[in-house]
Amino acid sequence: MNHLIFIFAAALALGFLPPAHADWAGLPASATGIKAADAPLPMPPAPQAVVNPNLICVDPGHPNTFNAATDMVNGTNENHINWQVSQRLERILKEKGFEVVMTKSAEMQYVENKDRALICNRAGAALAVHLHCESTPGSGFAIYYPDRIGTHDYKDDPDNGFKGPSKEVMQTSQDFGGMMSGAMRTQLAGVMPSRGLFGDSRTQVGSTQGALTFSIFSQIPTITIEMVVLTNKNDAAFIKSDAGQEKMAQAIAAGIQQYQPR
Repeated sequence: MNHLIFIFAAALALGFLPPAHADWAGLPASATGIKAADAPLPMPPAPQAVVNPNLICVDPGHPNTFNAATDMVNGTNENHINWQVSQRLERILKEKGFEVVMTKSAEMQYVENKDRALICNRAGAALAVHLHCESTPGSGFAIYYPDRIGTHDYKDDPDNGFKGPSKEVMQTSQDFGGMMSGAMRTQLAGVMPSRGLFGDSRTQVGSTQGALTFSIFSQIPTITIEMVVLTNKNDAAFIKSDAGQEKMAQAIAAGIQQYQPR
């Protein structure tokens, strides 16, 4: 096991693996304006037993307790881009006849990663899409799905030690991720390359707790889309533009529609 950990760490350092998601990094001093009590979570009051096949859960990643993602990178920041694209995606999905539940109601509202999954589950959503931006060498989008059962490792959380997701969720998430990857490659051809389809175990958090936190708690197909490499100037220029954000949202909507045809 120690040997495998060493290999993983070495590969990550050399750039052979995607870099870590920053779920467990502390909030920086620059993270001002984050909303809590004045922007309540859109959390349904109780679990809903029946999944609505027409309802899609869109999660604009960050801020959460561990990372605000508000540090400026090439003239913008990840939290802002996630929110902007999510607003466009919500509009496009509704135009296509879907219903949408968002995991937050304001750009600077923080939501725990566990709660992002619970919001999707309790709303009765059919699918969950988590939007993020990467900071890594290279260019393009990447998609992650839960590929093994994880154990929630957050010592101050009452659900510490919770295990998930189910094998069914892992399989349907992989199927959804594959379809999304193909749709986005088609829609973004010549504009934004694909960096690949990966399991959560290829992330730092996934390598330690088995899966990303919202994957562990998800009861429905769930994928994380790293839309661009924000540290790449060309990627940043694309996703900062209105046209780039619209094209990205259209590409993601196409993947959802292929998996959940309307």
